[in-house]
Amino acid sequence: MAVTTRGSTWGGSSSNQSELLISYINDEIRVLEPELQYAMLGKKRDAPRGYDRILFPQTEQLATKIPVSVEGNLGGSVWGAGASIQGAAGSGAIVSSTAGVAAITEGTNPTAISWGATAYSTGQYQFGILVEVSDLLVRSSAIEVVDSCTRQVRYALARLVDSFLQTVVNSATNGVIYSGDKTSRATLAAGNTCTQTDIQKAVKNLRSSNAAGLRPYDGVYYAGVIHPAVMYDLMENTQTGSWADFGRYTSVDDLRAGKVGDFRGVRYLETAYQNYFNSTVPVMPTTILGEDSFGWGYFQEPQAMLTTTPDSNNPLGLYNSIGGKVTLGATKFEDAVGTYRIARVESAFTA
Repeated sequence: MAVTTRGSTWGGSSSNQSELLISYINDEIRVLEPELQYAMLGKKRDAPRGYDRILFPQTEQLATKIPVSVEGNLGGSVWGAGASIQGAAGSGAIVSSTAGVAAITEGTNPTAISWGATAYSTGQYQFGILVEVSDLLVRSSAIEVVDSCTRQVRYALARLVDSFLQTVVNSATNGVIYSGDKTSRATLAAGNTCTQTDIQKAVKNLRSSNAAGLRPYDGVYYAGVIHPAVMYDLMENTQTGSWADFGRYTSVDDLRAGKVGDFRGVRYLETAYQNYFNSTVPVMPTTILGEDSFGWGYFQEPQAMLTTTPDSNNPLGLYNSIGGKVTLGATKFEDAVGTYRIARVESAFTA
């Protein structure tokens, strides 16, 4: 059992059990904590007590039949996020070549089609952490050990939530753009860094998704979760239409501050806590999202738990238990060619 004592792992040397025990502490220096972004971007719905699933129902669209008899018919379908989105009647497609809203032959009912709903749902995943500190450490340290440890437990749980959401959001199989015009993650090489062209492709696809366009946040900007290393590559890129090209004329303050901010339809949320993919070279995702791109919620909200009284496992009260747990779930929504709601640019990056 790993019990944290007053030894060298707690700020002192082995000969001087802990310098923190003999020096009065005026102020604790905070560790660097990442700015977490994903939790604020999803559609949040917590599970009521007694339920083991969180559901996000979406009723199917009813199709419009392509009017093949209209003079000047274009002969095509409807274009979505990088592909035609014509489908079979009753499949939830927006257009169909067989049935749907169509011209009525006098006195004849139109062909009926089926209609339903898609239930995007998530089960529950529980995570926890436990720290045990000796009673002497709690009593003798100049730092408020319990308060400090409890705060770090809360930070750890918050990072876990963000990591969990990243795993779900960035698992989408459609809507992926590979820098350097590559076709897969494995073919990305060190020089294939993110460009403004890649970002504009992502914005273009989200704006045309399902021939309706994914709604940006507040109707203005898509959110772009981006790592500082990828942001650096975008800032250094000097192609026509890039941030550097525009910024020297229109955003001098942003150039001075070294931040992209809002640019060409994207509000960038910079975070160093962006998980990358292990591949031929390390590959970093830049995730572009709009409203209702994914859903998540708590079954049990993050909570820190403190046990200071003796029990059968700790009869002499030689240590205090400080821990925490959280139970949550998450699901991405539509992830089909032409209708996806999450666009992701994968690129190498300047380390």
